[in-house]
Amino acid sequence: MKVILYLSIFCCFFNTVLYSQNESNITYGLKFGALQSKISNLPESIKGRDNTFDNSVMESKGAYGLEGGFFLNFKLYDTRVAIQPELLFRQAGEKVTYRDALGKQFELGLHYSYLQIGALYKVYPYEGLNLGFGAFYGISLSPNNVTYTSNEAGGMYDVATRQFYKDGLDGTDDFSLCFAVGYELHQSIHFDLRYYLGVKDVVKSNASSFQFIENQNKSSVICFSVGYSFHQW
Repeated sequence: MKVILYLSIFCCFFNTVLYSQNESNITYGLKFGALQSKISNLPESIKGRDNTFDNSVMESKGAYGLEGGFFLNFKLYDTRVAIQPELLFRQAGEKVTYRDALGKQFELGLHYSYLQIGALYKVYPYEGLNLGFGAFYGISLSPNNVTYTSNEAGGMYDVATRQFYKDGLDGTDDFSLCFAVGYELHQSIHFDLRYYLGVKDVVKSNASSFQFIENQNKSSVICFSVGYSFHQW
């Protein structure tokens, strides 16, 4: 129901834009890109209060994913400013690695998917060069997509441990600020480099015998994408 509500609001906004602007000022198209994401303070949350993690090292490694979807760009009349609403699908998350003095090693991966709804305010200082600022709300689509691999007993306990982390850690909706720089060619090809700064906790710790520590786990994403406009100004 939550997804349907957000999509309805987004569609209403699109319709308002389409009917309130001169058609020659509107472009629309698709974009697709690759990203690297991180989630802050994850090792501190996972270590919790379990003394078996003493004399161990747990490190964040980041994760790679994809982002793509639909955009609508409309230029404000007689200006070099545009508003660009977007509807995107994103894969993001984090990987952490663990090792201790006894030789135990494991890798835990949180692989989250989001439906991103948001918009950019874009300024064009020179031709197709543009600078953008905006905000995006990410609706969590896969809050329990967790991977776990270890060298313990040849991976015999990996399935049970993976389920333990699925039960203990839930991915939640995300909200982030977006800073962008891009260039739009006359042939309708767009290049875009973005940094998303998360301002909301995206990992919820559930009650468990392991006693995860509830922490502020915020996302950060760097994304490079290529877009194509089906209609030019």
